Amino acid sequence: MPNRHQNLVGRVYHHLTVIKDDGARGKSNAVMWLCLCDCGRYTHVSTAMLNSGEIQSCGHTHLKNIQPSEKRHLSQLSDRLPKNNHTGEKNISVAYRYGKQVYRVAIMYQRHQHSGFRHTLPEAIKLREKLRHQFWPGY
Repeated sequence: MPNRHQNLVGRVYHHLTVIKDDGARGKSNAVMWLCLCDCGRYTHVSTAMLNSGEIQSCGHTHLKNIQPSEKRHLSQLSDRLPKNNHTGEKNISVAYRYGKQVYRVAIMYQRHQHSGFRHTLPEAIKLREKLRHQFWPGY
């Protein structure tokens, strides 16, 4: 049976160096560790994920092959809706804030999300168009 009270501070797991127990707990009350990746980003990882090697970095090793391209932007601009879209509008989803239904607008550009919430669908469409013109060159 593994030691349930492991102190991993200072240990290095692939790209991650354990900084401290951040006080948060994951599934089954698992200790979540604050880790510093080689690339400089911080991430939270459970003891089990570190020991098993399932998580080896903050995710930067998977992102280095993703480059912005014209093809990527054209696919975002298509009129094809995702299967789980319930609003009938691309980049707009239904969300609940403070117990009330609102529309969430989310535009991705160079791995950064730009978003906002609106109370009505026409307001959300107006915000989506504003964000598209602002963040998608040549839209």
